Amino acid sequence: MNRSFPLSISSQESQVMNKHSEVMEGLKAHHAIIAGMLKGKRFHYIDIPIHDNIGDLLIMLGTLRFFETNHLKPATIATTHSFKHEWVKPGDVLVFHGGGNFGDLYGHIHQDREKVIMAFPGNQIILMPQTLFFSSDAARAQSAANISRHPDLHLFVRDLVSQKMAYEFTPHVYLVPDMAHQLYPVATPDKQGQGIVRIQRVDKEKPNTPESLRQLSIRTTTDWIEVIGEDRKLINLFEKLEWRLNHHGWHSGLTALAKWYWAPVSRRYVKKAIKVFADHESVVTDRLHGHILACLMDKKHIVIDNSYGKNSTYMNQWTIESPLTTLVREST
Repeated sequence: MNRSFPLSISSQESQVMNKHSEVMEGLKAHHAIIAGMLKGKRFHYIDIPIHDNIGDLLIMLGTLRFFETNHLKPATIATTHSFKHEWVKPGDVLVFHGGGNFGDLYGHIHQDREKVIMAFPGNQIILMPQTLFFSSDAARAQSAANISRHPDLHLFVRDLVSQKMAYEFTPHVYLVPDMAHQLYPVATPDKQGQGIVRIQRVDKEKPNTPESLRQLSIRTTTDWIEVIGEDRKLINLFEKLEWRLNHHGWHSGLTALAKWYWAPVSRRYVKKAIKVFADHESVVTDRLHGHILACLMDKKHIVIDNSYGKNSTYMNQWTIESPLTTLVREST
C-alpha cells in the first residue's frame, strides 16, 4: 500500500517517498504471527514501561495499536512490579513488552521478567520483539538456564544476532521487526523544518561520534529526557497512583490506570518528540527509536550505531532499503 504525498514534491522525491512507504508498510505485516497466537485467548500484557525513554513508549503504543487493529483485548495491562500472580488462570497467555532490555545491561528488568516466567511453567509466554545482549557468557548462561526450563516460551527477536542467541533460551524463536512500526504512518505538522536535530544518547549505550559527522552543522542537540522536560512529573504521579492502588488492594484499577492515564501521557511525550523532529529538516541519531520515529514520520535521517551494534543489526535486517535513512559507523 502506497501512501499519498503532497503534489508539490518532484517526481524523484515522490519515488523516494513511495519506496520508503512500501518498506514501512511491509514491516507491519510481519506481526501477523503474533495475532494468530493470541486470537481467541485470554492474555495479560505486562512489563509496560513507566519511564522517560520515548523509544519504549513508542513500542508500547505500537503494541496497543496492534492489539486494537487485530481486535485483541488484554485482560490485564500492568508493570511487572504491580502484576499479581493470582490474576493468571489456566490457559492464559503472558505477553511481555518488547524492547532492548533482554540481558544484563538493564539487569533488574530482566531479572524481574525471569521471576514471572519461572512462576508460570504451565502458561504460554510470549516475549514481544527484543534485542538480546549480555556482557558476559556467564550471565547469558545463567539466564538461559533459568528461562529454558519453560516448555512453552515464544521469543520474538528484532535481528539476526539476537536470533542466534535466542535458541539458547527456547526452541520457539521468531524474527520480526519492532512493534513501534505498527504506528506507521505518524501524522506530522504541515510545515517545512529547518536545520538538523541530533538525538544523542547519554547512557551506557552512547557511542563516539564518527569523524565523518563531526563537521555537521547541528541546530539542536537533545535526548528523550530533555524532550519530555518538566512533564516528567507525570511519571511520578503514575507511580504514586500505582502504589496507592496496590496498597489498598484495588488491583482491578491498575489496568484502567495504564489505559486511561499512562497511555495518554505516553502519547503526550511522543507528540513532543514528533514536534522536535518536525521542526527540523533532518535527524542525526544514535538511538534506535530515533531512527524508527524518523521512519514513522517519513523524515530523512542519519543513524550512528550504538555501543554494541544494536542499530546496525536492526537496520540491516529491516530498514536499510529505505532511501530516507543512512547508516554511519564509528569507524568511518
